[in-house]
Amino acid sequence: MLAMQYSVRLPQDFDDKQIHKHVAARSRLFVGCPGLRHKFYLYDSEEHIYAPFYIWENAQFAQEFLLNNLFNGVTENFGRPRVRSWQIIAFDYGPAKENPTYMCSAVDKVPVGRPVGDLMQEEKERHEALLKTPGLYAHMVLLDPDRWETGLYSLWQTREQAAPVKADCVSDYKVLESYQQMQGAE
Repeated sequence: MLAMQYSVRLPQDFDDKQIHKHVAARSRLFVGCPGLRHKFYLYDSEEHIYAPFYIWENAQFAQEFLLNNLFNGVTENFGRPRVRSWQIIAFDYGPAKENPTYMCSAVDKVPVGRPVGDLMQEEKERHEALLKTPGLYAHMVLLDPDRWETGLYSLWQTREQAAPVKADCVSDYKVLESYQQMQGAE
């Protein structure tokens, strides 16, 4: 599987109602999208950033999305954003069954001289322990071998239930109310 995210700083006149309207209109276009396991519509209202997060079955499906009209809709509305992608080392669901309302991402550099396999094994062990945490909807351990960064992404029922994280770069997002689990997702 492959994780992918892009961020768009919205124009100042783009208010919360408009982002919800945009998501409602766009979400229908993704139903049945080949290879898409999940799409989470993320929004940081403090920074005014729209940052959808995708989980694809493989890199080929992600590439097809970037080359088709669905992604062209993003570039037409907001310009061409930088798209990040990660290999998914671990992805599992937690005990929460209701749709998440909060996502936290933590990105860190892989320490120089540290064997990547050892680090990923440690992160997978932490991942397994975290899966029992009440309020956790899903958690994933990601690796970007281009930048040699790890990513720990967690989706929670509420922000208050989220486990604290430490990393070089931590981002908090609201999962918009119009979140929809994609068809075909496990």
